Amino acid sequence: MKDKITLPKLEKRFLPPKNWKSDVFLNPETNHKIHYNFLELPKNKKPKGIIVIPPGLSEFGEKYIETARDCVKKGYKVYVIDWAYQGRSTRLEDDPHKRTSDGYDADVSDLHFLISNIIKPEIPLFMMSHSMGGNIGLRYLVKYKDIFQAASFSAPMLGILRLKNVEFLAKSLVQLISLFENLYVRGSQDWHEGARKSDGQDIFSSDPKRDLVHNAWCLANPQLQVGSPNIKWIHESMNSIDMLRPDNVLTSLETPCLFAYAGLDALVDNEAIMNAAQKIPNASLLEFTDAKHEILMETDEIRDKFLKKTFELFDKALASGPN
Repeated sequence: MKDKITLPKLEKRFLPPKNWKSDVFLNPETNHKIHYNFLELPKNKKPKGIIVIPPGLSEFGEKYIETARDCVKKGYKVYVIDWAYQGRSTRLEDDPHKRTSDGYDADVSDLHFLISNIIKPEIPLFMMSHSMGGNIGLRYLVKYKDIFQAASFSAPMLGILRLKNVEFLAKSLVQLISLFENLYVRGSQDWHEGARKSDGQDIFSSDPKRDLVHNAWCLANPQLQVGSPNIKWIHESMNSIDMLRPDNVLTSLETPCLFAYAGLDALVDNEAIMNAAQKIPNASLLEFTDAKHEILMETDEIRDKFLKKTFELFDKALASGPN
C-alpha cells in the first residue's frame, strides 16, 4: 500500500525511501485495526533476517525511518508496528488523542497477529524494542519462546520512575478511581506541540536534530498526534510491569537479550531494567551514562554504540543457528 502522507521538513535520513511501505490489518481477537510500516532491501537482495521494532508510548513507524535504513544497510528487512491508540492504528472515537489501553495482553496479541499472519517469517526474526514496546516485547518473548532469535531493549519500561517510591499508593488510587478510567491523569491533556521542546534540551534526547523528528511528523500529519495516557493506561501498565517481576517469569527465558539503559532517564526505572537483565540467563547490560530516554534518537556516539552492540548480538545469533 502506498502511503499518502505529507513529508515534514527534515533531513533525508529521516524521510521515507521509495521502498518504505505501510498497510493495516484487523486483529479479530482484539478488534484492533493496526497500522504497520516495513522497509525492504533493494531488489534482488535477500535479507539475512527480519527485525521487528515495537516502539514506545505515543510513537509511530515514521519516527523509526532512520533506524530502519540502518537495519537495511546491515541486510535486514524491517517492520514497525503502530500500537492501538497511537500512530495510525485504532483510536477512541470520541477522543482520538487520549492514549488508553485494552491491556498489554491485547498488544501482545496484535504483535503476534503481525508476526504470524503478515510477516510469516521463513528467515530468522529479531526484535529491537523501545520503552513501552520493550515491556510488550518482553511479554511476547515469555509467551512465545521460540519465535525470535535475539532481542535488544532500549530503555524498556519495566518500572515507571515517577511511581517508583509511591507505587502502592498509585495502585490503590487507580483502583479507587477505576470508574473514571478514561480520564486523563491530572495535568495531562491532548497533544500539543509544547509537550516536547524538540531542541535537545528536553527529557527525551540531547541530539537537537533527532529530537525534532517526533514533533515534525506530528505537525505534518495530525493523524499521528496523541495526547497523554489516561488512568486506564496507567493501570494496565502497572499490571504488565507486575507480571514481569517474579523471578520464575524471566529465569526461564533463553532468548539472547541486550538491555540498554540511559543514565539520565527521567521516565523509566533503571534499577528495574538491571534487575530484569540479571534474571535472564543469556542477557547483557549496557549503560549510557550521558543518554536521555530515547537512546535511538540520541547523539551519534550513543546511538551508534547501541546499534553496533545490537547487530553484534543478532549476527552472533545468526551464526549459532535457530534457538
